[in-house]
Amino acid sequence: MLRGFLKVVCPILLIPSLAFSEPYPDAVQTLVEDGLTIEASFTAPGGLKGYVGRRNGRSVSLYLMPDGEHVVVGRMVDGFGQDLSADHIRRWLPDPDLTGAWQKLANAAWISEGPVDANRIVYVFSDPNCGYCLVFRDKAQTYLTRGIELRHIMVGIIQPSSLAKAASIIGAEDPISKLEFHDSQFPRDWLESDDNVPTDLREKVQSNNRLMKSLSAAATPSVFYRDSEGRVRKIVGLPDDSALSEAVFREPD
Repeated sequence: MLRGFLKVVCPILLIPSLAFSEPYPDAVQTLVEDGLTIEASFTAPGGLKGYVGRRNGRSVSLYLMPDGEHVVVGRMVDGFGQDLSADHIRRWLPDPDLTGAWQKLANAAWISEGPVDANRIVYVFSDPNCGYCLVFRDKAQTYLTRGIELRHIMVGIIQPSSLAKAASIIGAEDPISKLEFHDSQFPRDWLESDDNVPTDLREKVQSNNRLMKSLSAAATPSVFYRDSEGRVRKIVGLPDDSALSEAVFREPD
């Protein structure tokens, strides 16, 4: 049974195909040409051909219909409501190569929250106009007393005022207080023009924007952390509570 869809993309798509081509059927190739990267294929339940890949840094699952002429992009669930697509992504989609990402994050323009002598560092790309960033920061507070430092890499991508707000936070004498001010204003429409943003601060925010894009982090918040083996991991979007406690903010070793 197929139902539902990816959280942030669009309704389920049925894409017709007129012919069969290599390396993918036309219906799949249409998505590839539109920016989807296919990273694995497999035999899915119901006699379907399954594919997993990424688009703008997000994991995508899709299923080719038995006629070979239509593909469904979205989430497959069984009769018990179990999310089969999540298992397909875990099983078949290779982890992104984040070699070297940690040093790039360390070199970014970030502001620190938590102990300066922390045993564990977590990076998050945050936009001052992002409501989910506010939720993430609120959930993170209980962990900051446990030897964890949260470094906010401020970006300006959501609204026209985002760049100016991010620059004002980075350039503030007390950046966390400035961040809290912007958090307190959300979701009120507090506009600030970027016309008078100093050149150095503008470049810092724009450099953060470029870094976020280069790491295929397509939404805020995007969280980067090290797992128990020291490998760099990322979560694009607001992590759920179990991920926060078990992965992102796990107790220092």
